[in-house]
Amino acid sequence: MLEYPFFTLEKMKALLVNPYIHDISAYDFWLKPVGLLYIAQALRASGVDLKLIDLLDRNLPGTDAHDGSYGTGKFHSEIIGNLKAYNIPRYIKRYGAPLSVFDEIDFDPDVILVTSMMTYWYGGVFETIKILKERFNAPVILGGNYVTLLPEHAKKSGADFLIGGEGIPKIYDVLEEIEGKKISRSVGNDWFEKITPDYSLYEKLDAAVVHTTYGCTFRCTYCIAWQKGFKSRSVNSVIEEIESLKKMGVKDIAFYDDAILVDKVRFKEILKALPSDIRYHLPNGIHAIYVDEEIASLMMEKNFKTIRIGYETGDPYLQKKTGGKVTNVAFKRAMETLKDVGFTNKEVGAYLMVGLPGQTFESAMEDVKSVINLGIKPFLNEYTLIPGSIDWDEAVSKGEIPEDVDPLILKGALIHYWWKNSMGFKKISQIKMQVQRFYRSLTPNP
Repeated sequence: MLEYPFFTLEKMKALLVNPYIHDISAYDFWLKPVGLLYIAQALRASGVDLKLIDLLDRNLPGTDAHDGSYGTGKFHSEIIGNLKAYNIPRYIKRYGAPLSVFDEIDFDPDVILVTSMMTYWYGGVFETIKILKERFNAPVILGGNYVTLLPEHAKKSGADFLIGGEGIPKIYDVLEEIEGKKISRSVGNDWFEKITPDYSLYEKLDAAVVHTTYGCTFRCTYCIAWQKGFKSRSVNSVIEEIESLKKMGVKDIAFYDDAILVDKVRFKEILKALPSDIRYHLPNGIHAIYVDEEIASLMMEKNFKTIRIGYETGDPYLQKKTGGKVTNVAFKRAMETLKDVGFTNKEVGAYLMVGLPGQTFESAMEDVKSVINLGIKPFLNEYTLIPGSIDWDEAVSKGEIPEDVDPLILKGALIHYWWKNSMGFKKISQIKMQVQRFYRSLTPNP
């Protein structure tokens, strides 16, 4: 315990920024800077005056973004470069609001907080920080997944302070360093249960992301979610947050948990208490082994419009080698259970990973056919080598990849142009064409 009184930050102004994306493709599948919004809630309780600039908010003025289904949609984008330096015939685009949005900011911050998501999106982070530095005389704090996974690379970002891992309570330490005094800490390591993301910072909000759990209990070799540990919120706190979002006019809620079904009893309690006049979505790949008839029936009853199952591969050897989260028997049983209660391929799809180390073209094509034969839509995820994952550590230790590789070309759609452990982009393109033919077969001829 500190022996002297805390101070609030009533005079401090903080600008919170969700940065641009630099990538060859991007789509808004309910993307929200949830971690940044949690920090916003914590700082609001400490007396900070807040303003959010979410550059990926398709409701910002000046965008030509197009709405898709259930609160998803295309981002405004502009071509800003290419990948000729890597002999990759693709263009890089900036995704997000036009640069003119910065001219509309009527706020003089004392500190700027920038978040980050994918490591291969670092280019958008760098550009955003550069713009902010040119316009405001305030220290920039950078946090998020990119900083956590690539802290040395993030030192090139131009940020004044870096926060890796959970932003709470670390954000208090940085603000105390900036202010030169101790401040009131509204929450600590219990933040996940005590507070919720501050969605009130949005002027218009149609869709929101909710997390009922944090981290994952599985140790998939291609993923880093398990490194966060695992914790869950109480059922009451989840329902209270959803009821609050409903009052704000939210129509669509996406659960972005990494392992939402691990505690089946708890998840069933949540399902039973959900308001039925909201559309719900599970876009992050739920675990097939936990799907049972009661869960499927409750999801049907409660208006779930998007359900994605993480199948990844039907190769039993690769299933076991990559973490053992799924088996072919469990996957087939889950699909049949969902169809038995009335779900169709309009709601249900299976994620298939293509380009896994050791995966053959033939087995990947067979996976696509197997999913289609079950009456389910296949959704392809091109294998990405994530820094900090077990696969990453193995590749670096074997000299299969340089540790200082540009994070951008680790992205799934790019790594297969050059990495020897991949089946290659040409074969992956053939698999994509197979899936596209299936999608076209679902569209009635005019």
